[in-house]
Amino acid sequence: MKTTTILITALMLMTSMTVFAQRGRGNRNAAYTHDNYQTCINVLPDLTQDQIQKITALETAHKAEIDQLRNSRRSTRDGSMKTDIRQQMIDARDTHRDQVKALLTPEQQKVYDALLGIGGRNRQYPANRSNGNGPGRSGRNSRF
Repeated sequence: MKTTTILITALMLMTSMTVFAQRGRGNRNAAYTHDNYQTCINVLPDLTQDQIQKITALETAHKAEIDQLRNSRRSTRDGSMKTDIRQQMIDARDTHRDQVKALLTPEQQKVYDALLGIGGRNRQYPANRSNGNGPGRSGRNSRF
């Protein structure tokens, strides 16, 4: 009887650990899922209808371009090609941000710049850092 109880308990523990291990990243990235994605037109103050239409058109074109690049990147196994495509994606992102920013008033640009730095996810760091990585990213030989 004792052996059966111990085996059942061990089986339940192993099952629960397996189930929780499948959760992956969990809920910590829930704010960054595609379903919860909010565009800047939902956050920027005092946008005119013309600004909203132009920004929406820019975002649609940008998403299509990024999707195409993402599919190209996923379809290759060549590391240098993946790196080149990743750089194209970064350049497209920067171009898109510049185009959106050009449509905004100076006050709106300040809010937009603040949005790009939320949580440190999109902040630009100087290239002259000792290890070439931003804060929170440890390089193999980094020393702070």
